[in-house]
Amino acid sequence: MRASLASACCVTGLLLGACWDRGEDAAAKDDPAAVRQAMVAIESALASARVDDALKIAQRLVEVAPASAQAHELLGRALIAKSTEQRDAVAAKPFAVAAWAAYARAIAVGEPSAGLLNAAAVTAQGAGATAAAVELFFRAEKADPQSAQHPLFAGLALHSLARDDEARAALMRAALIDPDSPWPVAALSSIALAHGDAPQALELVRQARQLDPTCDELRVTEAKALRALDRHAEVLSLLLALPESSRFTEAVTWEIASAHAAMGDRGSAARARAAFAERSLTAQSALDAATAWDAAGDAVQAASWRRVAAERR
Repeated sequence: MRASLASACCVTGLLLGACWDRGEDAAAKDDPAAVRQAMVAIESALASARVDDALKIAQRLVEVAPASAQAHELLGRALIAKSTEQRDAVAAKPFAVAAWAAYARAIAVGEPSAGLLNAAAVTAQGAGATAAAVELFFRAEKADPQSAQHPLFAGLALHSLARDDEARAALMRAALIDPDSPWPVAALSSIALAHGDAPQALELVRQARQLDPTCDELRVTEAKALRALDRHAEVLSLLLALPESSRFTEAVTWEIASAHAAMGDRGSAARARAAFAERSLTAQSALDAATAWDAAGDAVQAASWRRVAAERR
C-alpha cells in the first residue's frame, strides 16, 4: 500500500513536471492507480479554477496514458477552460482548436458514449468545425435515440450551415422526442424567419412561448418576428414588460432600440443604447451608443460616448 501511494504521488508530481526524466516514469505508465490520481488532480484543479495546473497535468497525462479516452477528454476540458480565460475570440481560438483535437482523439481511442460524442461535437463547433460537429451530433443521436438534445443541437448546427431542409428534419425529431421543450419549435421559428416567412415564424415562436412563458430569450425571438412584420409597437410592449434585470442584455437592447428607431423616436433608441452601455462596460457598447446619439442628432452625447469607448479599450 505504501509503495502504491508513493507511486501515485510520484506520478502526480511527474505530471506536473517535477520528475519527468527520472526512473519513476516507466513505472508510472504501468500504474493505473497513479493515472487515476492524476485524473482526480485535474478535476480538482478545474473545479477550483486552477486552469494552468489542470492543463499542465492533462498535457502530461496524455503522454503517460495515450490510449485513455478520459485523459484526452480531460485535456480537452482544460483547453476549453483556458480558452474562456482569453481576452477575446481571436486569442481564444487556438485553445478552442486544440480542445477539438483533444476531443477528436478521445473519441478515436475508444468506444465513445453519446455524452462524449455530444461534448466533442459542441467543442468542434466552437472551433469552427461545424460540419464535423453535425456528424458527431448524428452519432450521438444514434447512440442515444431517446435524447432530444442531440437532434436539437444537430438542427441548430445545420441551420448555421444553411442546410435548412436537414435542419428542419432534425428539429422535428427533437420535437417528437420532447414535445414539452420550446427549443425545437423556437429553432423552427428562426428558420422560417430566415426564409422570409415572418407570419409562420411568429406562429411558431408563440407556440414555443406557450411551452415556457417565463423564458426571456423566447421573447427576443418573438420580437424578431414582430419586427419583420413592422409591428414595432408590439415589440416595445413585449420587451419593456421585462423587469429591468432582464431587459439590459445586448439582444433585448438591440430590439428595443430598433423598434424606437423604426417608429421615428431616435432619442429613445439612443437612450436604450446608452443605458445598456452603462451596464455592459464594453468599448463596443459605448461605440453603439455614440452611433445612436449621432443618429438622434446629439453630437455632444455622441462625443462623450466615443471618449468612453476609447477609455474602455
